[in-house]
Amino acid sequence: MTATTPSRHSSLSASAIRLALLLCTGLPSASLLAQSDPAPVYGVSFKEVSVAEFAAGVSDITGTDFVIDPRVRGTLSVESPKPVTADELYGLFQNTLQNHGYATVRLPDNRVRIVPEQVARTQPLPVGLDDAQGNEIATEVLHTENLAAAELAGILEPLIDANVGTLTPNPGSNSVVVTDWKANLGRLKRLTERLDGYRQADTEVFSVTHANAKRLVQTLKDVLSDDGSTATVVADARANAVVAFGTSSQRRQVATLIARLDAPQDHDTTTAVIPLNHADAADVAQVLGDLANSASGSRAIPPRNGSTGSDGADATESQAGSQSLAAASSGSGLDGVAFAVHPSTNALVLSGPPSALEGYRELVSRLDMRRAQVAVEAIIAEITESRAKELGVQWLFGDISGEGTVPAGGVNFPSASSPGINQIAAAAASQDASTLGSLLGNLNGVTAGVGRLSSGGVSFAMLLNALRSDTQTNLLSTPSLTTLDNAEASILVGQEVPFVTGSTTVDNTNPFQTIQREDVGVKLNIRPTIGADNSIRLEIIQEVSSIDEGVQASDVVTNKREIETTVLTQNGGIIVLGGLISDENANAEQKVPLLGDIPGVGRLFRYDRDTQDKRNLMVFIRARVLRDAPQTQQMARQQYTRMRQHMLQAELPGDQALPELPSASATSASGMSGTSVSGAAASGNSLQALYPSARSRLGSLAQ
Repeated sequence: MTATTPSRHSSLSASAIRLALLLCTGLPSASLLAQSDPAPVYGVSFKEVSVAEFAAGVSDITGTDFVIDPRVRGTLSVESPKPVTADELYGLFQNTLQNHGYATVRLPDNRVRIVPEQVARTQPLPVGLDDAQGNEIATEVLHTENLAAAELAGILEPLIDANVGTLTPNPGSNSVVVTDWKANLGRLKRLTERLDGYRQADTEVFSVTHANAKRLVQTLKDVLSDDGSTATVVADARANAVVAFGTSSQRRQVATLIARLDAPQDHDTTTAVIPLNHADAADVAQVLGDLANSASGSRAIPPRNGSTGSDGADATESQAGSQSLAAASSGSGLDGVAFAVHPSTNALVLSGPPSALEGYRELVSRLDMRRAQVAVEAIIAEITESRAKELGVQWLFGDISGEGTVPAGGVNFPSASSPGINQIAAAAASQDASTLGSLLGNLNGVTAGVGRLSSGGVSFAMLLNALRSDTQTNLLSTPSLTTLDNAEASILVGQEVPFVTGSTTVDNTNPFQTIQREDVGVKLNIRPTIGADNSIRLEIIQEVSSIDEGVQASDVVTNKREIETTVLTQNGGIIVLGGLISDENANAEQKVPLLGDIPGVGRLFRYDRDTQDKRNLMVFIRARVLRDAPQTQQMARQQYTRMRQHMLQAELPGDQALPELPSASATSASGMSGTSVSGAAASGNSLQALYPSARSRLGSLAQ
């Protein structure tokens, strides 16, 4: 019976990160029992945590001290399909940072600094591959004896990372100083040693006249590999030449192949069709036209010295005929290249010399890049509080029993919101029930009155009015919008309200009014621009408008709150666009001079109104960068889940609430792409699977 020995247990502080570091346990074989305990392994499940939290967890396991640059922000998610060792975890940590645009730099005190990769080259980098650990950034000096430093730099320059790498030739010591990722530095060092290992006599440069050197070198490598040759060929894109290293017989073989492949084309003009994946073909054609025909001195794209033609999968070449290219837009360059757009397939059609097409093809591939998206969420919070108090007495009297002079008097305090006692008494005396009802309907609060109206004697009336009103309003709007980088987008949630702009009458007949409809509601208009440091520049117009039902006017009155500004924020940051805090107090007193100032009795000759209005308005904006499909899917899933929770809290019937989304792993396993909502719909093969109520309605219609 064989005894079992559990492997060593290791743990990580749960407060550092939300990583499940699971000890991989098992039954070791008999041969392993005699050896030392194997290194512990960890299962990694890392979701939506900051870089600082991830670094803290890795530090607990590897013992590495990290210093995080303030410019390193944001969250990340990583999962490992299998358990990893501490060294593998550190490598996974570095690769994850690199994928998110960050780099690690080892400091002289053996601590590791995490910085944006654009500024890594300015840090105190370790010199030499031995001083760097993992996939860090380091600097290496590459020495050469048989190659000139400038020539070696020209060969190595296309092979370094454009974001972090630098390459500086030093002719004095015939060396090249290279800064790049450690893994790439090792590759460049081995390539330099191999290139410099050949004697200078074994190096030969072949100029290419008709073909493209890069594509020609790829063909040469395939042929030489099939023949078992050890000759090395490298393309010099700047000179459109091929550099061959090897014995004299090997170089003669390369020369023979180049002579056969670098043959002149049978025709001087070819046509290439380049389908675009992300960019709009019309926009790319506009850029090509601006480069070729700008009057400010911009020149056409410099042609390559040769081209082997287009690949069959990407473009179709044919001899240019007399038939013109049908497209939405077209133009021509100064180097004889004509271009047009095919809108139906979003493709760019180029026609011209093969040597010139290659330059255009490379530029188009750079322009046809996936653009990041920006998700903007706005929070508009407004709290208003209004208080009003009114108290007053109105009265009148008159004696029309005698002849001649008629004694009369009164105290009348009408306002915009309530009528005066004179209006009410006149309507009552004339027994105009319609007018009297309308006037009494406009009275607010508690109104008490007493009086006697006579056509042949003493008439009197007294009206007491008291009112206190409290109004509180809490408005919260959260519009959200997602758009491409540097693309304008807007959202409107509201109504189209008609406003009378004029009226016309012709000969007192057929009067008509002119009406203009305007949008009233919540509007958000944005244009985001993502910076190189992951900052976001936002041009924003935010407006909240509503119809004021409490204002009496000849036409519709709207309340409008608008902010138009340009701000700069970091990815995921929250910024205050603006706001308003106001506190208005108004005290109005109407009284009869002298009589209204008498203590006690003066209340019968006075009308007081006190109003207080408070308003607190704030507008917040949060912007997040969505660079790839997983980030976009994750945000869509979060919003969908939030909406579903609101529906469940509202206790909607089961057939009206949103269904629960399938797990992300199930959606991926089914081979579906797109948003998670699409995956849920596809699982039921139709809309009926998403909404059971829709299925029942469709079923009733089919009967």
